[in-house]
Amino acid sequence: MTTRSTSDMGLLNAFQWQGSGKVYSLPWLKNRLEYSSDPGRIAEYGKAPFTRSRFVMKMLTEFHLSRNSIVVSDDIHAARLRRISRTHIPQEEDIPNIARDVMERVFSNLGSGKGEQRIHISDRLIRELYRVMLENMLGVTILKPLDDYITRTKFPQGSRPMVLEGVMYSFRLHLPILRPIRYMIDRLFFKKTLYMKRVSDTLVQMVCDFTISKPDSLFSTLVELRVSGKITRAQFRGEINSMLVSSFSLASALGSALLCLAARPQYQKKIHDDPAFAKQFTMEVLRLYPPFRQFGYEKITQEGVSCPFGSAGHEFMISVPALHRNSNVWKNPHKFYPERFLDPREMGGLKYLPFGMGKRACLGRRFSMSMIEQALRFVCSDENQISLVKRSTLPRGRSGHLVSFALDDTLAYRAR
Repeated sequence: MTTRSTSDMGLLNAFQWQGSGKVYSLPWLKNRLEYSSDPGRIAEYGKAPFTRSRFVMKMLTEFHLSRNSIVVSDDIHAARLRRISRTHIPQEEDIPNIARDVMERVFSNLGSGKGEQRIHISDRLIRELYRVMLENMLGVTILKPLDDYITRTKFPQGSRPMVLEGVMYSFRLHLPILRPIRYMIDRLFFKKTLYMKRVSDTLVQMVCDFTISKPDSLFSTLVELRVSGKITRAQFRGEINSMLVSSFSLASALGSALLCLAARPQYQKKIHDDPAFAKQFTMEVLRLYPPFRQFGYEKITQEGVSCPFGSAGHEFMISVPALHRNSNVWKNPHKFYPERFLDPREMGGLKYLPFGMGKRACLGRRFSMSMIEQALRFVCSDENQISLVKRSTLPRGRSGHLVSFALDDTLAYRAR
């Protein structure tokens, strides 16, 4: 395999869309990185035990809102939190009402008689889904000060591209002595990143101060773990902050689904007549517009020690957009065609991984899928009081970000 440095523009392009299949060396790190979009290679890699890449988790800890949460925890701690969190995920029978409430709040001007309304769907979805995560997952009642803050806060979608964060990490810009340089980079080029860090810190504190915990909730369990010393203060705050992080990823997927629905109005009628088709529509949205752009893994032995690759640690990265558009395994890969998933064989062979793979795959994947499906069903139903105005194009996403939102997320609708 070819070895290159991160200064190679080919790596920048690979991180945007392509899984190159090559191995790259990272400056000053004892790591080598393989970036793949080949289902066969992914299957081969998955034959031996693997886990989440510590390199990627370290990057998330230093540069993302996921810091100190289950996302960046070691396997033992993550397994314990997953067992606890799984019991607090909303039940399948409750999701239709949750999705309906979200859609009614997002399209809050329905029936206003003002004609066509235009909104930026991402900001509204993040806000309403964050409320859902707090109330239905964390298990708290939101008091007025927090509710007012959520209402008036803007939730921008821009952030640093992951490839840049990889370069920043490789140049040790996460070290305390070099953090002023990192701060200046953000101050000059990524003000939204600094803004969202301040917002997330404020929200965590306000959740602690201006909510009431429901009986036997995830929040009350986290408090007990914190008081007993089983999790640190940072981990406690990280789990609360994960509600916001989850809201961003779900908003990305649901926003893409609504934009696709507006761009292909024939599917509004199809889902109206056959609500079950919302599942195939959702799967196609997640194929072309996956909420997570890449996943990183590393091999482990039975003793839990990372396996070396030659004389250096080996990181295995999956480019999800490239995997989902691989012309060797998908027919007409760039075409939006939900009907392809009427054939259950389209799911096989590790060519479809919107939520990752293995024991560290996204914990909320079933909830997310159900939320999108039920939201689509409601929007296309007779119960809904608005109709989406046709968009001229399908959404176009930002390349290179951990979670990608549409460049143009404007959605128009009118009262029926």
